[in-house]
Amino acid sequence: MGMTFQTFDLLKKNIDEFGELGDVLTLGRLGNQIDKKKLKLLGLESNIAFSEEYCDTIFTEYFGANLVHSIDNSNFEGANIVFNMNEELKNITKQYDTIIDIGTSEHVFNVNQSLKNISKLCKKGGRIIHCLPANNQCGHGFWQFSPELFFSLYDNSNGYQSTKLHLIDSYDDKTYWQINKKPKNERLELNSFTPLYIFVATTKKSENIIQKAQQSDYEYVWNKKSDNTQFDTIKKSSLSIVWKKIKDKVKIFFRNNYLFNKIFLKYEKKKLFLKNFYKTNKNLIELTYDIK
Repeated sequence: MGMTFQTFDLLKKNIDEFGELGDVLTLGRLGNQIDKKKLKLLGLESNIAFSEEYCDTIFTEYFGANLVHSIDNSNFEGANIVFNMNEELKNITKQYDTIIDIGTSEHVFNVNQSLKNISKLCKKGGRIIHCLPANNQCGHGFWQFSPELFFSLYDNSNGYQSTKLHLIDSYDDKTYWQINKKPKNERLELNSFTPLYIFVATTKKSENIIQKAQQSDYEYVWNKKSDNTQFDTIKKSSLSIVWKKIKDKVKIFFRNNYLFNKIFLKYEKKKLFLKNFYKTNKNLIELTYDIK
């Protein structure tokens, strides 16, 4: 786990919006993985803090942290607190202004308990920041994370506010994407050819937080049924109904035709993939990093 140029830039933008980090706790000892080329473009190649193996000094000298502690399952990297995040954290002796989880939660089996522990360790009014695998990282850890999880968990009704999600393409150092929440009756599904990470930032507004999450499209269906109301229906014109019937018949013809079957199935699979391709998704807003 380590800070890259992409996470460095998004952390900087978070500080510009919400202020300095205060007392910081990182999950695991956060390493410095910003390459020399990016440091030069940022004008930070001569800054001693960016030549160190870990990010502690970067947080204190560049991001205005008062102190930086780390929690880990062992002290092999010099963590201040040795604790297994799979277990319930009962005796809280200190809470922090900012909890930073960059590349750790995917390695924790009991991720639900770990998220509860993170919230317990965060002060009321404090920030929780994650940067975790979202796609094409199978085998990297136990888990990959969906935007739906954090939109649902870090909801106002659970005691959180100002929740923002961004999508990072590991191979793209020019652009990233703000993720907007979809309507409750729809799913946000994202495909990609490259490894994606999800960057999450939220504020804990209440000490009595609730740790519950449900997929919004399921909640929508359950609520509709419990209200004994009809599902929303989209009225289609006669022309669109006729056009759909024509398209369906054409598809059946190509699927059942020996000469065109393989080509058509390949086309349909590609079309289905591209339908949810993240760069063309209407719920993502393209943004740029501070350096090109």
